[in-house]
Amino acid sequence: MTKPPLVETPEGWVPAGLKVRGKASGTQTPATAKAQPAVTPPAAPSMPEPMPEEPATEVPEAKAASDSQASFRPMPVLTILSIICLGILYMLGDWQWAKYVEKSRAPALSAATAPVSVAAALQSSQPEYRPVELTGLVDPRSVNVRALRDGISGYRIFTPVVLEDGWIFVDRGFVAEADADKVPALAGQISYRGVLRKGAKANSFTPDNDPIVKDWFWPDLPAMGASLKLTGGSPAYYVALNLVDPLATGQTQINPWADSKGANQIPPERHLGYALTWWGFGFALIGVYTGLHIRTGRLRFGRSPS
Repeated sequence: MTKPPLVETPEGWVPAGLKVRGKASGTQTPATAKAQPAVTPPAAPSMPEPMPEEPATEVPEAKAASDSQASFRPMPVLTILSIICLGILYMLGDWQWAKYVEKSRAPALSAATAPVSVAAALQSSQPEYRPVELTGLVDPRSVNVRALRDGISGYRIFTPVVLEDGWIFVDRGFVAEADADKVPALAGQISYRGVLRKGAKANSFTPDNDPIVKDWFWPDLPAMGASLKLTGGSPAYYVALNLVDPLATGQTQINPWADSKGANQIPPERHLGYALTWWGFGFALIGVYTGLHIRTGRLRFGRSPS
């Protein structure tokens, strides 16, 4: 048997597949590398097309705008009570203003016009407070209307007078309640001078009339005429006599209801002051209401605190 020839092993040679710890003492002759296929470098990734730019949202400005918006959170109970009080104050002021306008206009109207007949006065554009003269047949019946003069409770005596073209109530004056039964009944032809007044309720605090028991609190002329079974006539207005003597004492007095100031003699300027006072209370209430809501943070007009 022939021995194979000895092959000289290079120094540092290590069989394939054997791992050697540590650093090799010699250099290893690399094995012949197999031919590697040519590697094509990867193509550069294509850049995506730029997207259309959207307008940037200005967040800080939007937040500032939202912070600057006004906000209002009303207190429910306080708001309801304030609305009710404002309505009452407005009505009181409006009532006093109407009195001021009425009394301011009446003296100029009375001074600028001479007395005319009742029919001519009723056909004018402004019949109330127009001076009139009337001649007619007086009705012996009367209607007593409750009134207050200078702190005294009593009645105004309304007597119908029949004219050529109808009838009209005449205010003969005021008597105290204790003297109501002493008023004499009139009869026959009479001639009076006075001013036209409109029968109307004094204010919302005046009680309603009770025609059934003949309890009258204000001159409701149509109802008063119906209670005496009078038809036709001029139920919208009555004549307030300038001089009155309801108890037939021979001493005439000025009838305050024939004057524009009325029975309580309040001048027009005082009514104006009352109206401004009531309306001033209303503005003060609005100021207190607004200030309270601002102080509690329920009402804001500008930028909220950061």
